[in-house]
Amino acid sequence: MHQRIGRAKQKYPSIQTLFDIEVVLDDKKENALDIVYNLNPNKKINSENKHGVYYLRTSLPYDNEAIVWKVYDVIREIEHTFKTLKTDLDLRPIYHKSDQATIAHLNLGLLAYWLINTIRCKLKIQGIKSSWKEIVRIGNTQKVITTKGTNTAGVIVQTRKCSEPELKLKEIQKMLKIKYRPFVKLKSVVHKPKLKKIQIQYQRDLEPV
Repeated sequence: MHQRIGRAKQKYPSIQTLFDIEVVLDDKKENALDIVYNLNPNKKINSENKHGVYYLRTSLPYDNEAIVWKVYDVIREIEHTFKTLKTDLDLRPIYHKSDQATIAHLNLGLLAYWLINTIRCKLKIQGIKSSWKEIVRIGNTQKVITTKGTNTAGVIVQTRKCSEPELKLKEIQKMLKIKYRPFVKLKSVVHKPKLKKIQIQYQRDLEPV
């Protein structure tokens, strides 16, 4: 238990100092019964006092702050675009043997970003401003389960079923107007009968000479 807590503290070093964490043990001090954690107000105040100040410098006139902030927001979106192209779409150094393969890679990457940007734009209009990485994480919560089994005749039977999407994913699917489940389980299947080859024998009538 203490090792898991230590790993969590190592993963979030900036926030772990604000909490007091205590592990409640049993009388024999062998098993953990509970974990008690509380926000320390004194540590929070000291942490807030150490925060710096974020300044934005620009050559634009300060008459309209809304326009300045809008321009800055566009710059952030452009930087985020390059980040998505380099990380999520893997357009960082491309190693191909021919120029045609490199161009094809770049073309597919830009098409993929066009699709990503369209999805994020539609979600932003309706109030969801999550990054593409977060959208993918939410989408990965829905799984497709494949089950295989062998019946008494020795034939392998396979069935696929799609899990129920979570509330966040349902909201995104509703905004994008896509189905909650890409496919559903068929209750019964009627196999088409096999076509039998019909052999037709042609008889020749021989007229007597």
